[in-house]
Amino acid sequence: MKIGILTFHWATNYGAVLQCFALQEYLHKKGHEVKVINYKPRQYEETIYKFLKGRKFLHLSEYITSYKQEKALKNFRYSYLHLTERIYTCQDVSNIARSFDLIISGSDQIANPSFLMNGEGVGVITPTYFLGFPFNGKRIGYALSFGCVTYPEHARKVATKYIHGFNAISVRENTGIDIIKSMGRDDALVVPDPTLLMNPEFYYRLADTCTNTSNSPYIYSFFIRHITERKGIINRLFQDMKVLWNNDDGDFSMQRWLLKIKQANLVLTDSFHCVVMCLKLHKPFIVITEENGNVGMNDRLYTLLGELGLEKCIVYKYDLNLLKITHNVSYQWDHIDEGMARIKKIGVNYLDNIQISNK
Repeated sequence: MKIGILTFHWATNYGAVLQCFALQEYLHKKGHEVKVINYKPRQYEETIYKFLKGRKFLHLSEYITSYKQEKALKNFRYSYLHLTERIYTCQDVSNIARSFDLIISGSDQIANPSFLMNGEGVGVITPTYFLGFPFNGKRIGYALSFGCVTYPEHARKVATKYIHGFNAISVRENTGIDIIKSMGRDDALVVPDPTLLMNPEFYYRLADTCTNTSNSPYIYSFFIRHITERKGIINRLFQDMKVLWNNDDGDFSMQRWLLKIKQANLVLTDSFHCVVMCLKLHKPFIVITEENGNVGMNDRLYTLLGELGLEKCIVYKYDLNLLKITHNVSYQWDHIDEGMARIKKIGVNYLDNIQISNK
């Protein structure tokens, strides 16, 4: 079967790229011919005009860091992803879609209301990730994420037009079920992020393509948001230990990111996919959240860690004094692996049933 994948593979984010690669490789192992539809609207291209208009020169160090990370991820995409030609619009996707038997939209926050309403320009409704374009094959939603727990009414009315076009649909978070129901469907299932479909060996192999350079024990702190705020507090709490931050070692590659997780004694993070890699690579971790409890962006963490009985590894930012207590938690990796296997099976069964029913 010829399968196309639509996702945020172009985001400057390790998890966004890694989940795409994992889904591609899982489907490829099942014997399918898989391509990642290389769709990225022009408005997300970095230009000198945007640099100047956005006054990004006022935050030059952050800009340079993002530039280096994107350069490294671009190399990974073109080395590991089976990309189609570059396309820029929903119409372009429609033109290329005829070469596929089935298109999978997912995972990541591809169904977020902001992209739906403004994806190809301010006020330009863009239903690409809702597969809202002419296509004669099967439309599948896998682990769709909405980036919110309540869909805005103005966007919900638009999304409702397209949500019924999916032949099968699944979500990544529990709250996604309610969002889908608010759009008139009650057949959505919760399935795991694509990174959970692959065995640990898959990630070990990627990490081990890098030379082992760890000379002393360290804590790896990997944060996507509020880095400066977290840095001061965490460095003070763990002043007796070496703390490695994000890409302070100067290496921005996907492989080195995985190796830094693999070699760490403890990982502190706010990244969902970093948590998944800790689970896969058997690394103790603590999640530090911006909001308190199972709200907003925290839902995906509670959905996953709740299944594994690891909610205690989630710490609210104002409770950072609990970090060292949480650090002493004993991780029962055999039990965790069993839970991960159960979660993986849900995704495997979903995808296998879709493929069987559409052959």
